[in-house]
Amino acid sequence: MGFLSDLWNVVKGVGRVIGRVIATVWGLLVGIFDFLLGFLTWPPKKLRYQVFILSDDKGPLIDPTALQPSIDFFTKTYKDRFNIKVIPYGKPNIQIIDEKAPSAALDVSCGGGAFSGEFGEAGAFFAKHLAGWNLIPISLAFPVSIFIVRSMTGADGCSIGPLTDYVTMTPSAVGELNVLAHEVGHSCSLWHSGSHSNLMWPDPTRGNDVKWFQKNLVRSSRHVQYL
Repeated sequence: MGFLSDLWNVVKGVGRVIGRVIATVWGLLVGIFDFLLGFLTWPPKKLRYQVFILSDDKGPLIDPTALQPSIDFFTKTYKDRFNIKVIPYGKPNIQIIDEKAPSAALDVSCGGGAFSGEFGEAGAFFAKHLAGWNLIPISLAFPVSIFIVRSMTGADGCSIGPLTDYVTMTPSAVGELNVLAHEVGHSCSLWHSGSHSNLMWPDPTRGNDVKWFQKNLVRSSRHVQYL
């Protein structure tokens, strides 16, 4: 990849981050009621998601049916704990990206490596396949895209936090029922909890309890809408 291509990827990456900052601020402005009173978990809200399974030279990384238990746990937990109805953004809710993904998108890192990847080939690939018009600051919906990748350094599931519109998970993370719900929690402004029974405990042995202020944060997220 040449210098100009690298520079263009950086420019696009910066643009994505700026767009998400604007969208996050907008979400806080329109979600001020839930930011202050979200612990009431009323009225019901909606969160839209879309799953994308990446492919390598051997084909899709996982059978779509393997994801259903994680989606069921995600759906039930957000309904029970936040009064949020989790619904697919498109049909089908699990889609396979048939084109072979670049190695940078197939084998990702978490933490600082994930953030730097936003400005490279992996970030460009994920941005290309995101569900929804996520660079427009005012939108009817900001769905969360879930990308199933081949491997991950440092974790089996990852989210950079509320500035992003996607999370990444490995096939092994799909076997842990609560990883999807946990990573989407990061996208909805939640950080790790020190309580083992909490949904945001950093290990898959976590429970699915949430604290009152976590309800406020999730329900005021731009990913969570009334319509």
